[in-house]
Amino acid sequence: MTGILLPVLKGLLVPVVCGVSGLNAGAGRGISETVDLIELNHFYDDLGRHAYDQVIFYEWSPDYCRFHVIAWCLVENNLHRMPTRVPGDSRQWAVRWYDRDSRMHREVRSALFRETWSQVDPERDNKKVLEEKYRVSLLRLNDRHHR
Repeated sequence: MTGILLPVLKGLLVPVVCGVSGLNAGAGRGISETVDLIELNHFYDDLGRHAYDQVIFYEWSPDYCRFHVIAWCLVENNLHRMPTRVPGDSRQWAVRWYDRDSRMHREVRSALFRETWSQVDPERDNKKVLEEKYRVSLLRLNDRHHR
């Protein structure tokens, strides 16, 4: 009985979990998901020189009343992955790029956006609160890991 029930439960739970996380994967459109906060961080070294720009994606933790990093990426030289306002919706921000690992276009949206300039890397700093191995992460199609 348990052998039959487990696959049925998995079949019911995966769509529910994907729906809650804001997943939208349409045919030919790519992957679109929602996070609670997108941060554009400009990191400077100890001498005050610009080192790199990164986009950090966060999820709110009601248990700890704080944001936790779920993923991050560097902004490339040609400004791909730069957060922009969604056309026609001034309350939404999006980061769009071609994900070479999944071979699909990816879009991550959020109603919350912040831009920071720092000498402390917020992503690395967040690892002190929540180890990277415990991060939820963005949807990964190549290993069928769903949040």
